[in-house]
Amino acid sequence: MGEKRDVRKIIGNNLKFIRKKLRYSLQKMADECALDYAHYCRIEQGKQYVRLDILQKISDNLGVAMDFWFRNDRSKLESVYNKLIYDNIGKLSYEQKEFLLDMLLSYQEMQREIRKN
Repeated sequence: MGEKRDVRKIIGNNLKFIRKKLRYSLQKMADECALDYAHYCRIEQGKQYVRLDILQKISDNLGVAMDFWFRNDRSKLESVYNKLIYDNIGKLSYEQKEFLLDMLLSYQEMQREIRKN
């Protein structure tokens, strides 16, 4: 039989992992999850159980599946990475966005050429 693990700690650790990946402060993460700051902190620290409706709200706001919170597989975080990318692109000036788009299109064309050969 496997070792007993506290679901509060598992959920809290996964929340902290996502927050760090997004480079969010505790307050920004609480806002993103639509939770009171103190309530969010207790959840992340593993000191408080999370009601399923609250966990669903957090999942919806962060774009992760509900089962993510109960497992140690962090490989399926595409929505979190997409959010990070969109947040950072949103901070760019118009000229920087144009430059990034040109680079991505050039890269895409280069990959097509490589596949042809």
